Amino acid sequence: MKVAIIGAAGSVGSCVAFNIAAQRLADEILLIGGSRQNFLQHHAMDISTAVSALDVAVYPGDYADLAGSDIVINTAGVAQGLIADRMEMLPKNIPLVRHIACHIQRYCPEAVVINACNPIDPLTYAMYLAGDFDPKKLIGYSYNDSVRFRELVAAAKGVRVSQVEATVIGEHGRTQVLLFSSVRIDGRPVDFTLEEKERIRQTVPTILHRYESLQTGRTAGWTCATGIAALVRAMVEDRGELFPSSVMLDGQYGCSNLAMGVPVRIGRQGVREILQWELAADEQEGLAVTTALLRSAARTVEQGLQALEPPRIGQLKG
Repeated sequence: MKVAIIGAAGSVGSCVAFNIAAQRLADEILLIGGSRQNFLQHHAMDISTAVSALDVAVYPGDYADLAGSDIVINTAGVAQGLIADRMEMLPKNIPLVRHIACHIQRYCPEAVVINACNPIDPLTYAMYLAGDFDPKKLIGYSYNDSVRFRELVAAAKGVRVSQVEATVIGEHGRTQVLLFSSVRIDGRPVDFTLEEKERIRQTVPTILHRYESLQTGRTAGWTCATGIAALVRAMVEDRGELFPSSVMLDGQYGCSNLAMGVPVRIGRQGVREILQWELAADEQEGLAVTTALLRSAARTVEQGLQALEPPRIGQLKG
């Protein structure tokens, strides 16, 4: 199994590389960076030594080295600065995602692609259009929302997070839809008061602000790394594990021609199945809001890609 990580010099990419290597989810891990080649070389040397006893090859390279990759994980994004909403990054990241998608399509078109560049949903759509990928082999990483939802439910109900199952759908952002109807504690359904629901919903928008207010220049690298490694494990083990992800929709939840977070079964070749769950009335209302936003963002993606010049052969050299 060969896994390539684009953006591996950054906080998300380097953490992803370490987790995948430490769990020996791949035999070979290619690290591709941008301008910070010193960071890339440093991470490659350090991770390689850290996992040397596991017989995992970890090395830096460029786009031409993507050939033979089974899974490509894109964590690269334009430096975001302080933001209030992930959608602020959409116009800046469309050209970068197009550039990366073209390289993946050229060097390893059969690979499963995981996009972890924000805003996840419209940029997964951008990657789909730019790279002409099989939609079943393209997955936007939005699992953090469900992880955080489980944390909030556990705190509200006074249980351990390990006891909680819960799923978030929709945008990886402020309009995400918390599926209280999906919550299970020790496998049993749970009732919530209106006050509990509202308290949890009001907490969600503060999470990004708390990270941003620290002004560290980092994002949720370890959270993303843990989740992306779990997603890679789901592919490696090929068990059809349920994994909330942003994927291209073709009529599911009343949506087409956009990517959105939904419950998905994952296998070695990517998306095995998109699950269409029955939603409660308030969840349907939330779904209408999030899909309206994502449809608008999808139009922005289409216009942004159309405005770019076609890639030249020279631009696609590793």
